[in-house]
Amino acid sequence: MIKADNDKPIVFLDLEQGKEWCFPSGENKIILVAQGKVCCNSSGIEIPSSKMAFYSFRDEVSLTTEDESNIVLIRFANRSGLCDILSPLFRSIGTTADNYTVLPVKSVVNNFLQTVKVYQDSRINDSYLDDLKLREFGYILRSFYPETVLQNFFKFLPNQDMVFIEQVGIHSRNIRSVRQLAQVMNYSYSGFNKRFRRAFGMSAYTWMKDNKAKQVFRDICLTSMSLKQISTSHKFATLSHFNEFCHRNLGSSPSQIRRKNKEFNRVELRPLKQQNPSLTQ
Repeated sequence: MIKADNDKPIVFLDLEQGKEWCFPSGENKIILVAQGKVCCNSSGIEIPSSKMAFYSFRDEVSLTTEDESNIVLIRFANRSGLCDILSPLFRSIGTTADNYTVLPVKSVVNNFLQTVKVYQDSRINDSYLDDLKLREFGYILRSFYPETVLQNFFKFLPNQDMVFIEQVGIHSRNIRSVRQLAQVMNYSYSGFNKRFRRAFGMSAYTWMKDNKAKQVFRDICLTSMSLKQISTSHKFATLSHFNEFCHRNLGSSPSQIRRKNKEFNRVELRPLKQQNPSLTQ
Protein backbone atom coordinates (compact mmCIF):
# COMPACT_ATOMS: atom_id res chain seq x y z
CA MET A 1 0.00 0.00 0.00
CA ILE A 2 1.32 3.42 -0.99
CA LYS A 3 0.86 6.51 1.19
CA ALA A 4 1.37 10.08 0.06
CA ASP A 5 4.14 11.55 2.22
CA ASN A 6 4.54 14.78 0.24
CA ASP A 7 3.47 17.79 2.31
CA LYS A 8 2.46 19.82 -0.76
CA PRO A 9 -1.27 20.62 -1.12
CA ILE A 10 -1.11 19.50 -4.77
CA VAL A 11 0.69 16.20 -5.34
CA PHE A 12 1.34 14.36 -8.62
CA LEU A 13 1.41 10.54 -8.37
CA ASP A 14 2.33 7.96 -11.02
CA LEU A 15 0.95 4.56 -10.02
CA GLU A 16 1.31 1.16 -11.64
CA GLN A 17 -1.70 -1.02 -12.40
CA GLY A 18 -3.06 -2.88 -9.39
CA LYS A 19 -1.43 -0.64 -6.78
CA GLU A 20 -3.35 0.43 -3.70
CA TRP A 21 -2.99 3.99 -2.47
CA CYS A 22 -4.21 5.29 0.89
CA PHE A 23 -4.80 8.76 2.29
CA PRO A 24 -5.94 9.16 5.92
CA SER A 25 -8.70 11.35 7.27
CA GLY A 26 -7.91 14.83 8.54
CA GLU A 27 -7.90 16.89 5.33
CA ASN A 28 -10.37 17.48 2.52
CA LYS A 29 -9.12 15.98 -0.72
CA ILE A 30 -9.90 15.97 -4.43
CA ILE A 31 -8.74 12.90 -6.33
CA LEU A 32 -8.16 13.82 -9.98
CA VAL A 33 -7.30 11.11 -12.50
CA ALA A 34 -5.29 12.66 -15.30
CA GLN A 35 -4.76 9.32 -17.02
CA GLY A 36 -5.88 5.75 -16.29
CA LYS A 37 -8.65 4.60 -13.96
CA VAL A 38 -8.94 4.09 -10.20
CA CYS A 39 -11.53 2.53 -7.91
CA CYS A 40 -12.24 3.97 -4.48
CA ASN A 41 -12.57 1.06 -2.09
CA SER A 42 -14.39 3.10 0.57
CA SER A 43 -17.13 4.64 -1.61
CA GLY A 44 -17.19 1.99 -4.34
CA ILE A 45 -17.04 4.52 -7.18
CA GLU A 46 -14.76 4.40 -10.20
CA ILE A 47 -12.89 7.53 -11.23
CA PRO A 48 -11.93 7.29 -14.93
CA SER A 49 -9.48 9.43 -16.85
CA SER A 50 -10.20 13.19 -16.90
CA LYS A 51 -12.56 12.97 -13.92
CA MET A 52 -12.23 13.99 -10.27
CA ALA A 53 -14.00 13.17 -6.99
CA PHE A 54 -14.15 14.95 -3.64
CA TYR A 55 -13.82 13.42 -0.14
CA SER A 56 -14.18 15.37 3.08
CA PHE A 57 -11.71 15.52 5.94
CA ARG A 58 -13.73 12.82 7.74
CA ASP A 59 -13.02 10.21 5.03
CA GLU A 60 -10.12 7.82 4.89
CA VAL A 61 -9.63 7.12 1.19
CA SER A 62 -8.21 3.90 -0.23
CA LEU A 63 -7.79 3.66 -4.01
CA THR A 64 -6.85 0.77 -6.28
CA THR A 65 -5.55 1.49 -9.78
CA GLU A 66 -7.30 -0.52 -12.48
CA ASP A 67 -4.84 0.75 -15.10
CA GLU A 68 -1.47 2.44 -14.99
CA SER A 69 -2.56 5.84 -13.71
CA ASN A 70 -1.43 9.43 -13.28
CA ILE A 71 -3.24 10.93 -10.31
CA VAL A 72 -3.31 14.43 -8.88
CA LEU A 73 -4.16 14.81 -5.19
CA ILE A 74 -5.46 18.24 -4.13
CA ARG A 75 -5.86 18.50 -0.37
CA PHE A 76 -6.96 21.38 1.80
CA ALA A 77 -8.13 22.19 5.32
CA ASN A 78 -11.44 23.81 6.26
CA ARG A 79 -9.51 26.99 7.07
CA SER A 80 -7.77 27.21 3.66
CA GLY A 81 -8.06 29.93 1.05
CA LEU A 82 -9.83 27.44 -1.21
CA CYS A 83 -12.62 27.09 1.36
CA ASP A 84 -12.84 30.89 1.60
CA ILE A 85 -13.62 30.99 -2.11
CA LEU A 86 -16.05 28.06 -2.03
CA SER A 87 -17.98 29.24 1.04
CA PRO A 88 -20.50 31.48 -0.85
CA LEU A 89 -21.77 28.33 -2.58
CA PHE A 90 -23.30 27.17 0.71
CA ARG A 91 -25.31 30.25 1.66
CA SER A 92 -28.31 28.55 0.09
CA ILE A 93 -28.11 24.99 -1.11
CA GLY A 94 -30.85 22.85 -2.56
CA THR A 95 -31.44 19.13 -2.27
CA THR A 96 -28.54 17.02 -3.47
CA ALA A 97 -28.04 13.32 -3.94
CA ASP A 98 -26.43 11.29 -1.17
CA ASN A 99 -23.91 9.53 -3.41
CA TYR A 100 -20.45 10.78 -4.38
CA THR A 101 -20.24 12.88 -7.55
CA VAL A 102 -17.57 12.57 -10.23
CA LEU A 103 -16.78 15.85 -11.98
CA PRO A 104 -15.25 16.21 -15.47
CA VAL A 105 -11.83 17.84 -15.66
CA LYS A 106 -11.98 20.83 -17.99
CA SER A 107 -9.06 22.06 -20.07
CA VAL A 108 -8.60 25.12 -17.85
CA VAL A 109 -7.96 22.79 -14.89
CA ASN A 110 -5.40 20.83 -16.95
CA ASN A 111 -3.63 24.07 -17.86
CA PHE A 112 -3.59 25.12 -14.21
CA LEU A 113 -2.10 21.77 -13.14
CA GLN A 114 0.57 21.99 -15.83
CA THR A 115 1.72 25.32 -14.36
CA VAL A 116 1.85 23.81 -10.86
CA LYS A 117 3.88 20.89 -12.26
CA VAL A 118 6.38 23.30 -13.82
CA TYR A 119 6.80 25.08 -10.48
CA GLN A 120 7.36 21.82 -8.62
CA ASP A 121 9.77 20.42 -11.20
CA SER A 122 11.69 23.69 -11.03
CA ARG A 123 11.99 23.11 -7.26
CA ILE A 124 10.17 26.33 -6.37
CA ASN A 125 9.01 25.66 -2.83
CA ASP A 126 7.06 28.31 -0.96
CA SER A 127 4.09 27.79 1.36
CA TYR A 128 2.55 31.13 0.40
CA LEU A 129 2.76 30.25 -3.29
CA ASP A 130 1.06 26.93 -2.46
CA ASP A 131 -1.75 28.84 -0.75
CA LEU A 132 -2.13 31.17 -3.73
CA LYS A 133 -2.35 28.22 -6.14
CA LEU A 134 -5.10 26.65 -4.02
CA ARG A 135 -7.01 29.93 -4.13
CA GLU A 136 -6.50 30.09 -7.89
CA PHE A 137 -7.93 26.59 -8.21
CA GLY A 138 -10.98 27.74 -6.25
CA TYR A 139 -11.51 30.68 -8.61
CA ILE A 140 -11.23 28.33 -11.59
CA LEU A 141 -13.92 26.08 -10.16
CA ARG A 142 -16.21 29.03 -9.37
CA SER A 143 -15.70 30.54 -12.84
CA PHE A 144 -15.93 27.50 -15.10
CA TYR A 145 -18.39 25.15 -13.38
CA PRO A 146 -22.10 25.86 -12.65
CA GLU A 147 -22.90 26.66 -9.03
CA THR A 148 -25.38 23.78 -8.69
CA VAL A 149 -22.78 21.34 -10.01
CA LEU A 150 -20.22 22.53 -7.45
CA GLN A 151 -22.77 22.37 -4.63
CA ASN A 152 -23.39 18.73 -5.49
CA PHE A 153 -19.67 17.99 -5.86
CA PHE A 154 -18.79 19.50 -2.46
CA LYS A 155 -21.96 18.41 -0.65
CA PHE A 156 -19.98 16.51 1.99
CA LEU A 157 -18.18 19.64 3.13
CA PRO A 158 -19.61 20.74 6.52
CA ASN A 159 -21.93 23.55 5.36
CA GLN A 160 -22.38 25.21 8.75
CA ASP A 161 -18.62 25.38 9.20
CA MET A 162 -18.26 26.89 5.73
CA VAL A 163 -20.65 29.73 6.56
CA PHE A 164 -18.91 30.33 9.89
CA ILE A 165 -15.53 30.34 8.13
CA GLU A 166 -16.78 32.88 5.61
CA GLN A 167 -18.07 35.15 8.39
CA VAL A 168 -14.74 34.95 10.20
CA GLY A 169 -12.95 35.91 6.99
CA ILE A 170 -15.21 38.94 6.48
CA HIS A 171 -15.16 40.29 10.02
CA SER A 172 -11.52 39.56 10.86
CA ARG A 173 -10.22 42.08 8.31
CA ASN A 174 -10.78 45.01 10.65
CA ILE A 175 -10.55 43.20 13.99
CA ARG A 176 -7.43 43.19 16.14
CA SER A 177 -8.29 40.62 18.84
CA VAL A 178 -10.18 37.37 19.35
CA ARG A 179 -12.45 39.00 21.93
CA GLN A 180 -13.48 41.73 19.49
CA LEU A 181 -14.16 39.14 16.78
CA ALA A 182 -16.36 37.13 19.15
CA GLN A 183 -18.37 40.24 20.02
CA VAL A 184 -18.89 41.23 16.38
CA MET A 185 -20.14 37.72 15.57
CA ASN A 186 -22.46 37.65 18.62
CA TYR A 187 -20.68 34.88 20.52
CA SER A 188 -19.51 34.69 24.07
CA TYR A 189 -15.71 34.56 24.27
CA SER A 190 -15.63 30.91 25.38
CA GLY A 191 -18.39 29.86 22.97
CA PHE A 192 -16.61 31.50 20.07
CA ASN A 193 -13.34 29.77 20.83
CA LYS A 194 -15.05 26.36 20.97
CA ARG A 195 -16.90 27.01 17.70
CA PHE A 196 -13.73 28.32 16.08
CA ARG A 197 -11.61 25.31 17.04
CA ARG A 198 -14.26 22.92 15.68
CA ALA A 199 -14.37 24.72 12.32
CA PHE A 200 -10.69 25.58 11.89
CA GLY A 201 -8.91 22.87 13.87
CA MET A 202 -6.83 25.45 15.77
CA SER A 203 -7.29 28.23 18.31
CA ALA A 204 -8.65 31.59 17.18
CA TYR A 205 -5.52 33.31 18.52
CA THR A 206 -3.21 31.10 16.43
CA TRP A 207 -5.33 31.60 13.31
CA MET A 208 -5.42 35.40 13.70
CA LYS A 209 -1.66 35.53 14.17
CA ASP A 210 -1.04 33.30 11.12
CA ASN A 211 -3.59 35.21 9.05
CA LYS A 212 -1.96 38.52 9.90
CA ALA A 213 1.43 37.10 8.91
CA LYS A 214 0.00 36.04 5.54
CA GLN A 215 -1.54 39.46 4.93
CA VAL A 216 1.72 41.20 5.84
CA PHE A 217 3.67 38.84 3.56
CA ARG A 218 1.34 39.50 0.62
CA ASP A 219 1.54 43.26 1.11
CA ILE A 220 5.34 43.10 1.17
CA CYS A 221 5.58 40.88 -1.91
CA LEU A 222 2.58 41.85 -4.04
CA THR A 223 2.15 45.59 -3.54
CA SER A 224 4.24 48.70 -4.19
CA MET A 225 3.48 50.08 -0.72
CA SER A 226 6.49 51.24 1.25
CA LEU A 227 7.41 49.20 4.30
CA LYS A 228 6.37 52.14 6.49
CA GLN A 229 2.94 52.20 4.82
CA ILE A 230 2.53 48.46 5.37
CA SER A 231 3.52 48.84 9.01
CA THR A 232 0.96 51.60 9.50
CA SER A 233 -1.85 49.79 7.63
CA HIS A 234 -1.45 46.76 9.91
CA LYS A 235 -1.43 49.02 12.99
CA PHE A 236 2.08 48.24 14.24
CA ALA A 237 3.08 50.78 16.87
CA THR A 238 6.56 51.31 15.40
CA LEU A 239 8.72 50.05 12.53
CA SER A 240 10.73 48.20 15.17
CA HIS A 241 7.64 46.23 16.21
CA PHE A 242 6.92 45.54 12.53
CA ASN A 243 10.44 44.17 12.04
CA GLU A 244 10.18 42.01 15.15
CA PHE A 245 6.85 40.59 13.96
CA CYS A 246 8.29 39.68 10.54
CA HIS A 247 11.40 38.08 12.06
CA ARG A 248 9.30 36.06 14.51
CA ASN A 249 6.55 34.95 12.11
CA LEU A 250 8.11 35.10 8.64
CA GLY A 251 11.75 34.35 9.38
CA SER A 252 13.28 37.53 7.92
CA SER A 253 13.06 41.29 8.05
CA PRO A 254 10.53 43.03 5.74
CA SER A 255 13.30 44.32 3.46
CA GLN A 256 14.86 40.84 3.17
CA ILE A 257 11.46 39.30 2.36
CA ARG A 258 10.85 41.87 -0.41
CA ARG A 259 14.33 41.37 -1.86
CA LYS A 260 14.01 37.56 -1.86
CA ASN A 261 10.61 37.82 -3.56
CA LYS A 262 12.08 39.96 -6.34
CA GLU A 263 14.81 37.37 -6.86
CA PHE A 264 12.14 34.63 -6.92
CA ASN A 265 10.19 36.48 -9.64
CA ARG A 266 13.28 36.59 -11.84
CA VAL A 267 13.45 32.78 -11.98
CA GLU A 268 12.94 31.68 -15.60
CA LEU A 269 10.47 28.82 -15.96
CA ARG A 270 11.05 26.56 -18.94
CA PRO A 271 8.53 24.04 -20.34
CA LEU A 272 9.00 20.43 -19.36
CA LYS A 273 10.88 18.39 -21.95
CA GLN A 274 8.42 15.56 -21.51
CA GLN A 275 4.97 16.64 -20.53
CA ASN A 276 2.09 14.46 -19.50
CA PRO A 277 -0.23 14.66 -22.54
CA SER A 278 -3.33 14.41 -20.32
CA LEU A 279 -2.34 17.69 -18.64
CA THR A 280 -1.88 19.66 -21.87
CA GLN A 281 -5.04 18.80 -23.76
